[in-house]
Amino acid sequence: MTDSDDRRRVPVNEIRSLPELTAKHDETFIRLAQEAIQGHLPVYFAAVPLRLCVPFDLDYRPDRHPIGKQAIQSVLERGVTGTIPPMVVYPRGAWFVVSDHYIELFAALLGNPEFVPCWVMGKPDDDYVRDIQGPLDVNKVPKLFGLG
Repeated sequence: MTDSDDRRRVPVNEIRSLPELTAKHDETFIRLAQEAIQGHLPVYFAAVPLRLCVPFDLDYRPDRHPIGKQAIQSVLERGVTGTIPPMVVYPRGAWFVVSDHYIELFAALLGNPEFVPCWVMGKPDDDYVRDIQGPLDVNKVPKLFGLG
Protein backbone atom coordinates (compact mmCIF):
# COMPACT_ATOMS: atom_id res chain seq x y z
CA MET A 1 0.00 0.00 0.00
CA THR A 2 1.38 3.42 -0.93
CA ASP A 3 0.84 6.79 0.72
CA SER A 4 -1.42 7.79 -2.16
CA ASP A 5 -3.86 4.93 -1.46
CA ASP A 6 -7.24 5.92 -0.02
CA ARG A 7 -7.19 2.74 2.03
CA ARG A 8 -5.74 2.54 5.50
CA ARG A 9 -5.56 -0.06 8.21
CA VAL A 10 -7.99 0.52 11.05
CA PRO A 11 -7.60 -1.26 14.39
CA VAL A 12 -10.64 -3.38 15.23
CA ASN A 13 -11.33 -1.37 18.39
CA GLU A 14 -11.73 1.78 16.27
CA ILE A 15 -14.37 0.35 13.93
CA ARG A 16 -17.70 2.07 14.47
CA SER A 17 -20.97 1.92 12.61
CA LEU A 18 -21.96 4.96 10.61
CA PRO A 19 -25.35 6.16 11.84
CA GLU A 20 -26.33 7.25 8.34
CA LEU A 21 -25.69 3.70 7.12
CA THR A 22 -27.50 1.92 9.96
CA ALA A 23 -31.20 1.09 9.66
CA LYS A 24 -33.55 0.83 12.62
CA HIS A 25 -33.60 -2.49 14.49
CA ASP A 26 -36.51 -4.74 13.45
CA GLU A 27 -37.51 -7.02 16.33
CA THR A 28 -39.98 -8.94 14.13
CA PHE A 29 -37.26 -9.76 11.60
CA ILE A 30 -34.93 -10.94 14.39
CA ARG A 31 -37.64 -13.12 15.96
CA LEU A 32 -38.65 -14.68 12.63
CA ALA A 33 -35.02 -15.27 11.62
CA GLN A 34 -34.39 -17.06 14.92
CA GLU A 35 -37.50 -19.19 14.41
CA ALA A 36 -36.38 -20.04 10.87
CA ILE A 37 -32.83 -20.92 11.96
CA GLN A 38 -34.21 -23.17 14.70
CA GLY A 39 -36.45 -24.94 12.17
CA HIS A 40 -39.72 -23.62 13.60
CA LEU A 41 -40.60 -21.40 10.63
CA PRO A 42 -40.37 -22.58 7.01
CA VAL A 43 -38.53 -20.46 4.47
CA TYR A 44 -39.62 -20.39 0.83
CA PHE A 45 -38.02 -19.04 -2.32
CA ALA A 46 -40.34 -16.98 -4.50
CA ALA A 47 -40.59 -14.25 -7.11
CA VAL A 48 -42.25 -11.37 -5.26
CA PRO A 49 -43.62 -8.32 -7.07
CA LEU A 50 -41.29 -5.41 -6.38
CA ARG A 51 -44.30 -3.16 -5.75
CA LEU A 52 -45.17 -5.32 -2.71
CA CYS A 53 -41.69 -5.05 -1.13
CA VAL A 54 -41.50 -2.34 1.52
CA PRO A 55 -38.59 -1.31 3.73
CA PHE A 56 -39.00 -1.75 7.48
CA ASP A 57 -37.22 1.56 8.14
CA LEU A 58 -38.91 4.09 5.88
CA ASP A 59 -36.39 6.79 6.82
CA TYR A 60 -33.27 4.78 6.02
CA ARG A 61 -31.68 6.04 2.81
CA PRO A 62 -28.38 4.33 1.93
CA ASP A 63 -28.59 6.00 -1.50
CA ARG A 64 -27.76 9.34 0.16
CA HIS A 65 -24.33 8.21 1.35
CA PRO A 66 -21.34 7.66 -0.98
CA ILE A 67 -20.66 4.17 0.39
CA GLY A 68 -24.33 3.23 0.11
CA LYS A 69 -24.53 4.58 -3.44
CA GLN A 70 -21.48 2.55 -4.42
CA ALA A 71 -22.96 -0.64 -2.92
CA ILE A 72 -26.30 -0.07 -4.66
CA GLN A 73 -24.56 0.51 -7.99
CA SER A 74 -22.55 -2.70 -7.54
CA VAL A 75 -25.73 -4.75 -6.96
CA LEU A 76 -27.43 -3.04 -9.89
CA GLU A 77 -24.51 -3.95 -12.17
CA ARG A 78 -24.66 -7.59 -11.03
CA GLY A 79 -28.39 -7.56 -11.79
CA VAL A 80 -27.70 -6.52 -15.37
CA THR A 81 -25.64 -9.69 -15.79
CA GLY A 82 -28.45 -11.79 -14.34
CA THR A 83 -26.92 -12.26 -10.90
CA ILE A 84 -29.66 -10.76 -8.74
CA PRO A 85 -29.09 -11.50 -5.06
CA PRO A 86 -32.30 -12.56 -3.29
CA MET A 87 -33.65 -10.56 -0.38
CA VAL A 88 -34.87 -12.11 2.86
CA VAL A 89 -38.37 -10.81 3.56
CA TYR A 90 -41.36 -11.55 5.73
CA PRO A 91 -45.04 -11.10 4.94
CA ARG A 92 -47.03 -8.43 6.78
CA GLY A 93 -50.55 -8.21 5.46
CA ALA A 94 -50.35 -7.64 1.70
CA TRP A 95 -46.71 -6.49 1.93
CA PHE A 96 -43.31 -8.15 2.12
CA VAL A 97 -41.05 -6.37 4.58
CA VAL A 98 -37.39 -5.89 3.69
CA SER A 99 -35.42 -5.43 6.87
CA ASP A 100 -31.89 -6.55 6.14
CA HIS A 101 -31.40 -6.16 2.38
CA TYR A 102 -31.86 -2.44 1.82
CA ILE A 103 -29.00 -2.24 -0.69
CA GLU A 104 -30.61 -4.92 -2.84
CA LEU A 105 -34.01 -3.24 -2.48
CA PHE A 106 -32.66 0.15 -3.57
CA ALA A 107 -30.88 -1.48 -6.53
CA ALA A 108 -34.13 -3.21 -7.51
CA LEU A 109 -36.00 0.09 -7.26
CA LEU A 110 -33.52 1.61 -9.73
CA GLY A 111 -33.71 -1.35 -12.12
CA ASN A 112 -37.48 -1.61 -11.63
CA PRO A 113 -38.06 -5.30 -12.44
CA GLU A 114 -41.61 -6.54 -12.07
CA PHE A 115 -40.52 -9.36 -9.71
CA VAL A 116 -37.56 -9.80 -7.37
CA PRO A 117 -36.15 -13.05 -5.98
CA CYS A 118 -36.85 -13.43 -2.26
CA TRP A 119 -36.41 -15.84 0.58
CA VAL A 120 -39.72 -15.53 2.41
CA MET A 121 -39.86 -16.35 6.12
CA GLY A 122 -43.22 -18.10 6.37
CA LYS A 123 -45.33 -19.37 3.50
CA PRO A 124 -46.26 -16.57 1.10
CA ASP A 125 -50.03 -16.41 0.81
CA ASP A 126 -50.48 -13.92 -2.00
CA ASP A 127 -51.88 -14.49 -5.48
CA TYR A 128 -49.33 -12.08 -6.97
CA VAL A 129 -46.30 -14.05 -5.78
CA ARG A 130 -44.92 -16.41 -8.44
CA ASP A 131 -42.75 -19.52 -8.58
CA ILE A 132 -42.99 -20.46 -4.91
CA GLN A 133 -40.45 -23.18 -4.07
CA GLY A 134 -39.78 -24.93 -0.82
CA PRO A 135 -39.70 -24.97 2.01
CA LEU A 136 -35.93 -24.80 2.14
CA ASP A 137 -34.14 -27.61 3.94
CA VAL A 138 -33.83 -26.46 7.56
CA ASN A 139 -30.07 -27.25 7.51
CA LYS A 140 -29.57 -24.65 4.77
CA VAL A 141 -31.45 -21.83 6.49
CA PRO A 142 -28.57 -20.56 8.68
CA LYS A 143 -26.51 -19.81 5.56
CA LEU A 144 -29.19 -17.28 4.46
CA PHE A 145 -28.30 -15.28 7.54
CA GLY A 146 -24.54 -15.58 7.16
CA LEU A 147 -24.19 -18.40 9.68
CA GLY A 148 -22.27 -21.41 8.47
